[in-house]
Amino acid sequence: MQAANEDDGATLKSTSLVDQVIAYLRDHVAAERLRPGARLPSETTISNTLGVSRPVVREAMRTLAATGLVEMAVGKRATIVPVDGGMVSRVISNAVLIGQADEKDILELRRGVEIAMVVLAAQHRSDEQAARLQAIVTEMAQRIDDAQHYLDLDLKLHVTLAEATGNPLYSLLIDALRQLILVAMTTGRQRWSEVEGLDRVQELHEAIVAAVVAGDPAAAAAAMAQHFDDALTVILAPIVAMPGIRSAAD
Repeated sequence: MQAANEDDGATLKSTSLVDQVIAYLRDHVAAERLRPGARLPSETTISNTLGVSRPVVREAMRTLAATGLVEMAVGKRATIVPVDGGMVSRVISNAVLIGQADEKDILELRRGVEIAMVVLAAQHRSDEQAARLQAIVTEMAQRIDDAQHYLDLDLKLHVTLAEATGNPLYSLLIDALRQLILVAMTTGRQRWSEVEGLDRVQELHEAIVAAVVAGDPAAAAAAMAQHFDDALTVILAPIVAMPGIRSAAD
């Protein structure tokens, strides 16, 4: 029993040291204002500076790499890398996987995010972004019967709207939700096809873009809200209709 307790103590001490190295490295990145492409100090330098073993430093580096902050390569110092939506994507996907969130939760999350997104896009979009948005939605109208091409353009539209906000966090969120967005779009298109509502979807896409191009945040928010309200209705209707499931109106 005593040996087991000693092992537990060693593990806790090791974990504590790893956390201390992680905190030190994050503080170093902030203090030195390191940006993507910059390298962290070598394992030896960090080990000597903090008085910890190189395996502890290596474990701290692996933890930072798992969060997407740094990239490691054999024989090279860890390098700061641009942040993408991978970490958030894994968190949300895992929540869906274990039943902690469902399709309705994702759509409601996206509704709030993307309404705020188009408000900012209408306020901050550049002329070049406005032209791109208009070109995308025009091509969507021409490709409405080509399911895969239309879905690709639809995703491209949302990505461009995120860029038009001028806030990089919206692009990260759309990137994080990319796979879930594609799943919802695919399901939505199938359901809209069944009720002959694809023209309605296109009309709302055009209304969103028209409002953003015109610099009208209120109209952009209203069109995006309607777009998601329609999506919630058509995508969730078959689920709500299943025996034993009550609708929100019940």
